Amino acid sequence: MKNWERLPEAELDVMLTLWHAEEALTVGEIVRRLSGIRTWKSATVHVLLERLEKKNFVQVDKSGYAHLYAPAVTEEEYRSGEQHSFLHRFFGGSAKKMIVSMLDADGLSEDDIEELTALLRDKKSGGK
Repeated sequence: MKNWERLPEAELDVMLTLWHAEEALTVGEIVRRLSGIRTWKSATVHVLLERLEKKNFVQVDKSGYAHLYAPAVTEEEYRSGEQHSFLHRFFGGSAKKMIVSMLDADGLSEDDIEELTALLRDKKSGGK
């Protein structure tokens, strides 16, 4: 993703809603889908969508009565940018340092360690 930038939590909630939708959504549909976690009015969502459009995260179809909003960036593209940023901000770009930090934190179960070992073994032998 070109000119990647980290989204504030409110904008990320809107993007998650759009990413998990199977089609473009109106402002009202976004408000309804977010109603379980946010008590936003349509005007709030509209402002957030305008910001996201300016940042090139959403595309808008203005051809009908109700504007339809769809992601212009995939969730995978955004996640990749977040991971890259996190890795560089906290670990100087070193995946090894990040993994060592996770191991030192005792947050991994034996099953986690076995699964990670298998993933690393697969990666070493040329897997994806």
